[in-house]
Amino acid sequence: MIKILTSLALSGIAVLAAASAAGAQQPAALQAPAPFSCEGRADGNYPHPSNPTKFMSCVAQEYAYEQSCFPTYQGETTYYVASVDACLTATEARESPPILF
Repeated sequence: MIKILTSLALSGIAVLAAASAAGAQQPAALQAPAPFSCEGRADGNYPHPSNPTKFMSCVAQEYAYEQSCFPTYQGETTYYVASVDACLTATEARESPPILF
């Protein structure tokens, strides 16, 4: 069984290496995420470029820190909602009124 799994893993690596050598684009799961830059942005929180359960915090208009939205006590997934600058469940996000300043 271990020999079979090892063989499958090695053949998968060989396929990826061959695709890379041929200039084929890697699957999205293997590509590096788009970089996030805080240059020229006001300090604060911004939506994550590729994951709605995370957000980026800019400090000193230079440093970007990836932050995670944590699940609720009931285990519900939360998502970053920029309009309220908070992590909310899908239901809360649909029900939240826009912030008026």
